[in-house]
Amino acid sequence: MNAVNLPDYRTQSPAVADRFARIKRRPVILDVRHLTKTFPTHTTLSDLSLQVHRREFVCVVGPSGCGKSTFIRIVAGLEALTGGEVLVDGRPVTGPGSDRGMVFQGYTLFPWLTVKRNVMFGLEVAGQPFSVAEAEARQWIELVGLGRFEDAYPHELSGGMKQRVAIARALAAKPRILLMDEPFGALDPTTRCRMQSYLLQIWRQVDITILFVTHDLDEAVLLSDRILVLGTNPSRILEVIENPVPRPRSVDRMLSPEFLATRHRIEELIHGPAESEPATLPNIRLTMAGDDVE
Repeated sequence: MNAVNLPDYRTQSPAVADRFARIKRRPVILDVRHLTKTFPTHTTLSDLSLQVHRREFVCVVGPSGCGKSTFIRIVAGLEALTGGEVLVDGRPVTGPGSDRGMVFQGYTLFPWLTVKRNVMFGLEVAGQPFSVAEAEARQWIELVGLGRFEDAYPHELSGGMKQRVAIARALAAKPRILLMDEPFGALDPTTRCRMQSYLLQIWRQVDITILFVTHDLDEAVLLSDRILVLGTNPSRILEVIENPVPRPRSVDRMLSPEFLATRHRIEELIHGPAESEPATLPNIRLTMAGDDVE
């Protein structure tokens, strides 16, 4: 569908508008106020402000180097901010906490522990008795569809299965917010699509708010309620888009006019208006291979 024929991405159906009205009436879980992160040579984040409501799914997108991962690591308490503040349930973030669970692109599982013991690990560290931690872990393992693999070790699992274990481990502590930094970036396209479906199913069943960093614009539109688009030099909020694509969503929605219009707007914000490519590349000889090379 040509961009000129796409609907306005800001147009919402009555059902979508009603959903956003209900989201905005929920309590604010994450409150980011004038967040700044400065390094000696440059400013990575500049004056970011955002409120995220309970059970909202917010995706963060932007060009490489815009500070997406830095932003989510600050929310996780893994990096210090330079200015502003980040609050979870009204309490300032001063370091890691059980109110925030983190899932990285790497699987970060303990290779010497089984699936069950990986999920139990945080619960045991928090002081829960073995039997209680085991029962809790089994519930989360079942939720992510890995009940048959609770005694398997990470090297016996596929990439998608490992990431489901990482999600179960993060959720086992019952955090208020699940922070996900490119969690599906290392997966092949088929597995990534399957994991997106798993994540939406889990999110529908669990009282959890999700902040999700991704480079994949289709993934952002497929998953999110709102999309935070960051610019660069320095990073700042270009726009917070209320996703007009109705829920529930599946890959079939990716060809809908609302989906395409939203994706086009994000591309426009990140990359600017499309420029025509040169018809031919410059003819520069870099080797002495000879004229007969095709």
